[in-house]
Amino acid sequence: MFTQGLVVLLAVAAYASKNPIDWSKVKPIDVLRPLPVKGINRSPAPGNARITGGEEATPHSLPYQVALLLELSEGTAFCGGSLLSPDWVLTAAHCVDGASSAEVILGAHNVREEESTQVRLTSTEITIHPEWNSLLLQNDLALIKLPQSVQLNENIQTIRLPSRSQLDETFVNSEVLASGWGKPSDSATSISPVLRYVYSTVISKLSCNIRYLGVIQDSHICSSGSGGKSTCSGDSGGPLVIKEADGKSTQVGIVSFGISFGCEIGWPAVFSRVTSFAEWISAQTGVALRN
Repeated sequence: MFTQGLVVLLAVAAYASKNPIDWSKVKPIDVLRPLPVKGINRSPAPGNARITGGEEATPHSLPYQVALLLELSEGTAFCGGSLLSPDWVLTAAHCVDGASSAEVILGAHNVREEESTQVRLTSTEITIHPEWNSLLLQNDLALIKLPQSVQLNENIQTIRLPSRSQLDETFVNSEVLASGWGKPSDSATSISPVLRYVYSTVISKLSCNIRYLGVIQDSHICSSGSGGKSTCSGDSGGPLVIKEADGKSTQVGIVSFGISFGCEIGWPAVFSRVTSFAEWISAQTGVALRN
């Protein structure tokens, strides 16, 4: 089933949360994970979407990372995202599909505390890719328009999109960095309070499809997951980045899905490939692509 171009346009006001969040009631959104034998599984095992095998990030060393508290009919859920410009956040479609609003937390390290570096804005202007397919887990990306431009500083920075010259790049064998507040182990019962990251390596579409039996498309990008180093609940929608020769980071993926058996078993993690959607993102946000 396709969710066609969900664009909610309502009056929006920025606000700082006055009431403490009951984190015991916040559900980390699970990465939707197809089983390799039984096909697509829409009910993944509990706790499937966190940084596993990684480390705590130095506070504010990944200033493009944002956290999302999403208001769904069943309650509040948690995902990640990235700041593309002072006005736009990039995340996964499966995070915001059905959400009435998103509280965007920028400049955070410990999301369970109201740190002085944090800016919290609530938006109801959400655009899901018009070809998002929740059954096949394709075109899994969405944009959130902030109600007001956020002021950039050392703790809040944008991440750049790939250049036009990179749109045909596969990035196979490149070292990539994934980050998020997702659960730090298969046994964890809640998200990590602090931001974590993990390095991995991009593998080929063929290698990834051997594990996923044909589910992987050209619009996906896979990291190896070797050694239990993976994304896994709460990391959904977060960024996968590469560091380029100029020392700057570029976003090449958006956390999408993995396998329901667990995040520490060495299975590849799957991301939406940003190069496949860079022109759509640019058209929606006005963020120009580099040549």
